Amino acid sequence: MYARETRRRGSGLPVTDRSGRTIGRIVGREYQKLVTRPDQMLRSPPGFGFDAWAIDQLVLPRVERFVVISRIDKKTYTASADTFRRFRVVIDRGAGPQYVLPLVYWDEQGDTSAGAEPVSAPERTTTDALPDAPAQGRLL
Repeated sequence: MYARETRRRGSGLPVTDRSGRTIGRIVGREYQKLVTRPDQMLRSPPGFGFDAWAIDQLVLPRVERFVVISRIDKKTYTASADTFRRFRVVIDRGAGPQYVLPLVYWDEQGDTSAGAEPVSAPERTTTDALPDAPAQGRLL
């Protein structure tokens, strides 16, 4: 179902699940989902879940790209609709069937840490070892 446009964010067309809860928005040819809590990202398999009914009936016929905006790690994840169709996994953990696209199929953009640029670790040399430490040989 499409929810009526209300007082909240005015961009895009809200998409709701069968119970009427807004689960994302269609903005142009993109489906956008906002993730604000850590429990909204699946741990096994690592990825993002989507209501199967809403995706089949309302989203896939209308979009070319999926966008997940994560406020947790300050990243934006994108995947094409074709990638979603090919590599989605169907799960049902008690809330009805869901599609999950594992993280390996998403393109990540955004911060790699809390507002800071990544800093490479300094290179270590063999002189960094303790002076009296025995050298470690090959394990296998």
